[in-house]
Amino acid sequence: MACVDTIRPVTTADSDAETTQDQPRWFVVHGDDSLAYRLAEELRDRHNGEVTVIVRSREQGYGARIARLEGVRVVEGAGPDADAFAAARLDLAEALALVSRDDVANVDAALLAHEINPRLRVVVRMFNTSLGDGVAQLPYLHVLSDTEMAAPAFVAAALNGASTRSAVLDSSMFVVHRGDVRSDEVLCGLAITTGEDPVLLPADQSAADLVLVRVRRPAAAPSRRRGQLRHHYPVRTMTRRIWARLRIVLAVFVGLIGVATVVLHRGRPQLTWWEAAYSSITVAFGGVEADLAATTLTQVMQTVLAVTGLALIPFITAAVVDAVIKLRLELAEGSLVRRASGHVVVAGLGGIGSDVVRNLHELGVDVVGIDCDVDARGVQVARDLRIPFVAGDASRRDTLLAASVANCRALLALTADDATNLEAALVGRSIRPDLPVVLRLFDGDFADRIQRAFDINTSRSVSYLAAPSFAAHMLGQVTDTIAIGRHVLLVGEITIEPYSELESRVLATLRRPTEAWVVEVTNRDGQRLLASAASGRRLQRADRLLVVATRRGLARMIAEATTQVENAPIVLHDSMPFDPPRPREA
Repeated sequence: MACVDTIRPVTTADSDAETTQDQPRWFVVHGDDSLAYRLAEELRDRHNGEVTVIVRSREQGYGARIARLEGVRVVEGAGPDADAFAAARLDLAEALALVSRDDVANVDAALLAHEINPRLRVVVRMFNTSLGDGVAQLPYLHVLSDTEMAAPAFVAAALNGASTRSAVLDSSMFVVHRGDVRSDEVLCGLAITTGEDPVLLPADQSAADLVLVRVRRPAAAPSRRRGQLRHHYPVRTMTRRIWARLRIVLAVFVGLIGVATVVLHRGRPQLTWWEAAYSSITVAFGGVEADLAATTLTQVMQTVLAVTGLALIPFITAAVVDAVIKLRLELAEGSLVRRASGHVVVAGLGGIGSDVVRNLHELGVDVVGIDCDVDARGVQVARDLRIPFVAGDASRRDTLLAASVANCRALLALTADDATNLEAALVGRSIRPDLPVVLRLFDGDFADRIQRAFDINTSRSVSYLAAPSFAAHMLGQVTDTIAIGRHVLLVGEITIEPYSELESRVLATLRRPTEAWVVEVTNRDGQRLLASAASGRRLQRADRLLVVATRRGLARMIAEATTQVENAPIVLHDSMPFDPPRPREA
């Protein structure tokens, strides 16, 4: 949606006396990465908002891409300071999203924004969960994590759509396969996932294989239980490591014994081949006796064997001790890769990787982590959960082999570098051609092209998955998100405002296939009614609807629940509506 104000620069000289009756919804975003780009696009296209984005530079990085978005204003600034907020007209904005990667700067900007516009709804992206929990106590702040929002989509892709948890309201609603629950537990059919592209909120609810249910605990994931997998036993691991150290030295030593046997047999024809070999082995391990009658070549060979044999013994001792010590340390910290089959390999233990590892562990799925940085955020998570960890480059063949990728259930490449993720996927496919691979790619369009070109099972963009939820939280109606493939359903609570379009509407008419589905209604007394049981009920003001919807469907329903119809009575205060006189009909 474009208008003059979205293209021309807005300055503080603009009048503050502008009327807001016909003014479109105004949103401000600060950030210049993929999430800021997707969020601006989402607010503009799905919610018909006027969007202003504050970037460091409109000529570099994502700032240039954001500047090319039609109808989106761009304000340059070193940071979200008072000057940048004034240029973005934050005083007129309905909501502000702070999505830069600096947590402290985001908190500072949120406090400043509240001082400028106390009515402002502020959505903050946070990486530090402890800091996020602390600042979330402020009533005007909504703290979100894009990685936590995107993690369920990666988990579902790795498990081929297996049961995943969606913590809606009191954490009693879950997303599961229809076959995992009883039919009377189903609240809503979410999607038909059997085709290439899922059908969201189908009209034929019985055809949906992915459903929303209300149960006390999630259905067990259809995966093998932890502890039932084949293991690399410690003794076998230690033997393999000792052999890797000694095989070259032993090969040389055996070769020397062979040469010595030949020399002794030719120098002393009266010796049989066995006697020559026996004499060589005895000399090699310290049983040498000086034989002055032997030929010079024989004496030299006996001397070399004696010295080599003495050197071999401490070398073998050192290799065994080193292997044993390393094995005990790895067993103590839980980093020994023991799960050899049926597990999920997660390459990249940063923000998204740590959330994915935690979710998989909660579902009872065996995991092996890979990261080249031993101080990565997810490495400590893996240690706390006693999940095996391989330190190394995920794009290297030996690293993937160490994680038993040949026998794994799926490979998730979740590093912060697109090239590394793609390379890890291709190397994994070279080890096992039918390996299920899930890629994290920052650019959604690039993810689509990679999936088609390389026949990668699934590719995901964190910003693509997180942007709808950030946008919906800016509208103040979203409680949760449900990722289905590369699509996202939003779960929102909508309050029926007086004289809105939805007031007095029959509840059954709000079931809109492929767009929105009302799951539950809560009346003004706090009583909850399932929509399926109260389909004939007429909606009343102050009713709260729990809705599962697409982005466009939720935006439409919010508008209908909050916009007054024409000829609505004038409300002086909540309990005293005033109906202006209307002309009588002839």
